[in-house]
Amino acid sequence: MRTQQDRTIKGYNLHICDAYDCDDGGWPMLAPVDAMPKGLVTFEVATADKHPEDFCHFFVDDYRFERLWNQPERYIDTLRKYDGVLSPDFSMYTDMPLPMQAWNSYRSKALARYWQWKGITVIPTLCWSDERSYDFAFRGIPQRSTVAVSTVGVVRNRESMRLFKQGLREAITQLYPQRVLWYGKAIDIGPLGTEVAYYENDNQRRVKKWEDEEHRAEAHDKAEASHS
Repeated sequence: MRTQQDRTIKGYNLHICDAYDCDDGGWPMLAPVDAMPKGLVTFEVATADKHPEDFCHFFVDDYRFERLWNQPERYIDTLRKYDGVLSPDFSMYTDMPLPMQAWNSYRSKALARYWQWKGITVIPTLCWSDERSYDFAFRGIPQRSTVAVSTVGVVRNRESMRLFKQGLREAITQLYPQRVLWYGKAIDIGPLGTEVAYYENDNQRRVKKWEDEEHRAEAHDKAEASHS
């Protein structure tokens, strides 16, 4: 029979990350990673077998991967099918209460530490909102590591662009990353003083594939017409 203490431990996932896994401020500490993924693909249980050479990312709506927090043990074998993963990108919107932002930052790092402990290669994802979040957004992220960022949704307005540029510069100042994996549309932010590797987002890749197929079909139709 499960005790109240057992239910509390499971409810807050203290069995995958507790105070002994954290720094003095209570933030899970991740190990540095030196990795250059061949590709980045959206996390999907059904397609994990098809992408063994890629890293999976979580730059999608939270509801698509909330289950990883709710049942962390259940998906370990699935994540192992990828070459590695990025730490989950739980939302940190500027209009969220700051404690909620901090909770999502904690959850991302707690899962990432647990996955690393399970032998999975995990690249830390940098997530922040505005300058108020800097006190916790980059805590637990190792210095001189490969890290990942995403511009999905950032290019919608000037304020989002400003906050992204400001936050990324702050992350560079604090973490001195060895490499930044940039997922999504490139933004002119000036020199970062580190290596940057760009990856198309999944929608861009699908549109490009569709356009390529359309061009091939048009070329085929023209070739057929010229021989008729």
